Amino acid sequence: MTFDRSAEITVHLDAPPERVYAALTDADALQAWYWPATVSPRAFSDPVVGGRFGIDADGMGFAGVYTELEPPRRIVQSWRWQGDDRDSRVTIDLVATDGGTDLTVVHDRLDAETAEMYRQGWQSCLDRLPAYV
Repeated sequence: MTFDRSAEITVHLDAPPERVYAALTDADALQAWYWPATVSPRAFSDPVVGGRFGIDADGMGFAGVYTELEPPRRIVQSWRWQGDDRDSRVTIDLVATDGGTDLTVVHDRLDAETAEMYRQGWQSCLDRLPAYV
């Protein structure tokens, strides 16, 4: 199996990059918007290079390490779904635009099937972000 695929999503948010960055790195913020409240998510985040982050709920979850942080423009993290035996990588770029932020997520080092599942998962999560920011 090759791990040369990626999932990529771009969304526009009507909020400044600083607010979006905080929503992506603050544990309380992640807990509030990333997954639906009905699954009782719990999040942790230490947003420094080498710091750990993660979310778990109802027997599912993921965790990783921040490998690059450029507030409020870029977040790079290792990422591992609970039960997996290998890390993937998530790169999030934030670009200020008139009246908001363009957010692009690239989740790479994936096989083709996982890339499609993660693309759908990221879309679902990012659909909740506008109401938070």
